[in-house]
Amino acid sequence: MRIIEGTVEEIIEYQRRGGAEPEPVDDPSGAAPEVEPETAVSTSVLGLDDEDSFAILQFVYTRARDGATTRRVLAFLNRVLEQGTMIEMGQSNRSYDGYTQYLMVRDDGPRRFGAVAYIKPANGGLTLRLRPEDVADIADERVTLRRVVSTDPYGINCQLVDDEAVELASQLTERALAKIR
Repeated sequence: MRIIEGTVEEIIEYQRRGGAEPEPVDDPSGAAPEVEPETAVSTSVLGLDDEDSFAILQFVYTRARDGATTRRVLAFLNRVLEQGTMIEMGQSNRSYDGYTQYLMVRDDGPRRFGAVAYIKPANGGLTLRLRPEDVADIADERVTLRRVVSTDPYGINCQLVDDEAVELASQLTERALAKIR
């Protein structure tokens, strides 16, 4: 028998990560503990003074795999924020911290559509709300078509593999914004 010390939440998280079902807590009612859902974290500026902005910066730093990818993701985010967008962390019930593995780039105006882009800090992968006909004039190996149904609006990927890809991704995001505005 192994003795584990920690708070209830820490022990449950330890058990989940180990693949074991958490043991029930001695609760005479038998009711599951209530978990307060996280609120959406979004910002229209990246800086250390704003709490939501700091959370997004921390999100990028903790999920990115290397310094170069981190730098390119942050450069991309700063560029698209200048285009009148906002950055939002996605939420998930399946992850350890309640957030997805990507950030959403949304129009800062009225929300009539979903995100214009999804960026994964782990690998610098970018999925855009563009279709193949929207990028027919671009001949760049960093712009790839996604294998999705023709009705899926997110048909283009752009990998942030170098500094020129950041500029290209910014231009593609501008095109996606123009489609929904």
